[in-house]
Amino acid sequence: MTLTKEATNVDYTNIIVYVSAILGAVIGGFVIWLFITVFQSGNFPFVTDDRSAFIALAILGTTMCALVYPIRASIYKKFRWLSPFTIIAILLGTVIVVFVVLYLTNVLSSIIQNDQIAMIILGSIILLKWVLATISLFVQKN
Repeated sequence: MTLTKEATNVDYTNIIVYVSAILGAVIGGFVIWLFITVFQSGNFPFVTDDRSAFIALAILGTTMCALVYPIRASIYKKFRWLSPFTIIAILLGTVIVVFVVLYLTNVLSSIIQNDQIAMIILGSIILLKWVLATISLFVQKN
């Protein structure tokens, strides 16, 4: 008589998706730290002025998005490309990219007078997209 242990199939999909959301939130913590230090004239690693803080914010926002949406889109069964959350997130991501490019090429210099105002605008859009991603994680149905 031999005893065999059946291998159980563990679905790591939910774990990966929620860990990616947590990592996105951790990067969001760095965004908050960046905001606090820039607006209180503090020090943030590798940030020397408001322009480099704007670029750091764009990089952190892109990293937050890269940790959440592509992972969810590739492995999460609840993910729907045509859901309102996804469509709005794609539009917000496009707005972010266009805004960063236009601001860094000084096309918006007549409208936006300094880098701190640009950071507030960019940070607000990033926050909106993060809130949308977090809500969609818990609201979307099978």
